Amino acid sequence: MSKFVKIRTELRDLTMIKRALDDLKLNYQENANYRHEWSGASHTAELVVTAGMFTSFGLRRNDEGVYEILGDNMGLSSQQETLQQLNQRYAYHKVLNEVGKAGFSLVEEATDRNKAIRLVVRRWA
Repeated sequence: MSKFVKIRTELRDLTMIKRALDDLKLNYQENANYRHEWSGASHTAELVVTAGMFTSFGLRRNDEGVYEILGDNMGLSSQQETLQQLNQRYAYHKVLNEVGKAGFSLVEEATDRNKAIRLVVRRWA
């Protein structure tokens, strides 16, 4: 049976989340209502993401400043790869943003056959 669930993440930066979603070509609405189809539960979320023909999930910031995923346990279980890709793209953009702030620039980027991303950065003195 389908249940409404909340999943804690380590995502904290909404701008980086949006960049990751754009990379994955996932549609989202800002400040929208996420509605669980089976229970009728409705929650306001900063982002409601459409991840498939019938699957959507919400991203809502909790009291600790961390985003949690709102969704249907059965729908989310079919979207594990999408959620992993979201985490990877978020980390990619977060790292590039932070190294840029520290004065580094990206000099090389490679993705291996396991889809791991390798970044080489350098700071010119």
